[in-house]
Amino acid sequence: MNSVHYQSLSFQLEGQFVGFINKPNGRLKSLRLMLNDKELHIKLDKELRCSLENDLSLGDWIQVLGKRKFKGSCNNLKFKAFQVNRLSCNIQCEGSLTQNHEVIYKKRLSDCTKKGKILLCNKSGCAKNGSEKLYQELQKTIYRLGLENSVTIQKTSCQKRCKKAPNMILMPRKEKCSNPQPKSIANLLRDHYLTSMD
Repeated sequence: MNSVHYQSLSFQLEGQFVGFINKPNGRLKSLRLMLNDKELHIKLDKELRCSLENDLSLGDWIQVLGKRKFKGSCNNLKFKAFQVNRLSCNIQCEGSLTQNHEVIYKKRLSDCTKKGKILLCNKSGCAKNGSEKLYQELQKTIYRLGLENSVTIQKTSCQKRCKKAPNMILMPRKEKCSNPQPKSIANLLRDHYLTSMD
């Protein structure tokens, strides 16, 4: 009696994130990756499902690592991801992401990262209103977005907006932010530091 066994190999792919596929109960099942004008559906490991849902935006350039299985020939491939890394931001280009996902953003993090610093007020008004907590959230987000080598946090004296504390300024564009909510930090940093240099 002949039995066909699955063969398993590691894979590492880079492409554009174009969405998720959900199970009937609404939970994440797979991610959709555009690679050389073809869309791949890659099943997500259970550990990844919770962490990814809020971390990726349409158009992000990502790296996916995992195992691929095939039975007999390579025509029947199944992909399963164990790790997903964002390589670049959701870059705004001429044109937009279409239904067929024809626009593929191929810029890497090194191409679109802007160097800069975050000026965080450290005076008493801001300190009382959570500047230390904001500092910790900024550090975590900078690391999560892969900006640790290009963006620094510098504590400053009073920024003269004490009623709206805590306060920070995103350099180099001198964008003033007052009392940012933790959920908005990632988007603020993406918009300011992960944008096209064009």
